[in-house]
Amino acid sequence: MGELREEPVVSGREYSVDEVRGRPAAELEDFEGETSFHASHGPHEHDVVGFGRVEDDKALVHEKQGPDGGGRDVRVWQVTPTAQGFAAEHIPKG
Repeated sequence: MGELREEPVVSGREYSVDEVRGRPAAELEDFEGETSFHASHGPHEHDVVGFGRVEDDKALVHEKQGPDGGGRDVRVWQVTPTAQGFAAEHIPKG
């Protein structure tokens, strides 16, 4: 994945998931367990490293601080399937 991007996250916007674990995402289970994905929304790009779990028709990925995902929780992403692939949106921690 290279160097992690440290750009601010645009709240309330769906990011397109460009890849998960270095390849195109095929199913929600690709986001389960220790995972990483690259997401973009226009010029905004973000690399997420963390731990995910699949619930019903979505995956919740708890982003962790640091390139290896071993730090504190940063934010939670909700990943859902779309007609074009997958979308990720930052949601309030709950």
